[in-house]
Amino acid sequence: MKKMLVIIFLIVFSSVFFASEYEALLSEFVQIRAMEDTEMMAEFIEKLESEDLEDIEILTLLADCHREYANWIEDKKTRETHYNKARELAEQAIKMDDSYGMAYYVKGAAIGQLAQMAGIIQSMFLISDFDKSIDKAMELMPDSPFPFIAKGMRDRDTPWPYRNYGKSEERFMKAIENDPGYLNSYYELAVLYQVWKKKDLAAQYYRKVLELELQPDFIVQGQEAKENAQKWLEDNGY
Repeated sequence: MKKMLVIIFLIVFSSVFFASEYEALLSEFVQIRAMEDTEMMAEFIEKLESEDLEDIEILTLLADCHREYANWIEDKKTRETHYNKARELAEQAIKMDDSYGMAYYVKGAAIGQLAQMAGIIQSMFLISDFDKSIDKAMELMPDSPFPFIAKGMRDRDTPWPYRNYGKSEERFMKAIENDPGYLNSYYELAVLYQVWKKKDLAAQYYRKVLELELQPDFIVQGQEAKENAQKWLEDNGY
């Protein structure tokens, strides 16, 4: 009986330990992402590579680090390398557990960025891969704003026949419903109305961007959104 209790204790302790390890790593990632610090992210990627990559959450976090890092740098070849690495790691995570929605989101988001960098023919195949991954992420993460924002941007920014402003609007509205405090959902919706030539609606949501407080998890992203919103409103007489 004592042996059984010891075994149960060790199992419970191990699960708590590894969960707290991931949570600590995630917290560090969020702080780096908030400031979009490329040097710190590069160091954090090296740190994660020495962690337990048999843990699907840590593996997917590493994939997301590569994706975020690529978003912040300018060199095209280096960006492409990190987006491909993000996709590769996310695919490994999906093989470990094909019900883990975050892995599909990271894979799809990385593919979406690669599609923007690719030629017309290659981008068509990548858009198809993007849709499969992000659609699955929306299914598995119905309460998260992120896959819906990604899909909304795809429906807004891709050329005909993929473009669908009505669907894009639905995605951004769903993202806002899922997290009313996430500033970037309003910003991307405002951009949609801008390109859709619905200026009054664009102004409405750009004003909303200015009204909302910066989120501690997305400081630089939020600041850029506010600056762009303010400029558009001033340039367009609002």
